[in-house]
Amino acid sequence: MCAGVSDRGRVGEARDFAYDAAHARRQALGRILRPRADSIQDNTLGQAYRATNFLGLGTLAAKRWAAISSRAMPTCLDALEADDARRIVLLDQAGEFIHELRAAGFQRFAMKPLTSLGFRLALREVKAHAPAEGFDPEELEDELRVFQRAFEARIIYRT
Repeated sequence: MCAGVSDRGRVGEARDFAYDAAHARRQALGRILRPRADSIQDNTLGQAYRATNFLGLGTLAAKRWAAISSRAMPTCLDALEADDARRIVLLDQAGEFIHELRAAGFQRFAMKPLTSLGFRLALREVKAHAPAEGFDPEELEDELRVFQRAFEARIIYRT
């Protein structure tokens, strides 16, 4: 390593470019998913009804799932678009809604498949609308999967 040789600012520029690219992908995901979030959630609700019936929780629990997840959705979408540090804070805030779901009788093994279904539905929308946002579908898929891993780590497995 040669301490006397300047990088002429390129290391910082590369870091800024990487951040800008990630930021642009995250913003595109938000533009794609915000107007479709209710539809995605509605499509998972049928599975929530099946899960609550299987667990013996009934229709009331499925309605709680819908109400609580609806309240969590804006925070989760904000986390999707946020930088890494802010994302952690927002996901921790969204974790409070998971405590409410647990209080309503939902266990982790019931939440994981519903969450996975929601992400699969979101991914379908992302792939369909990525070109309109100026991105390759795989590029936005990768960014959504990064978010999914963070979401599951902070929300599903942590709480």
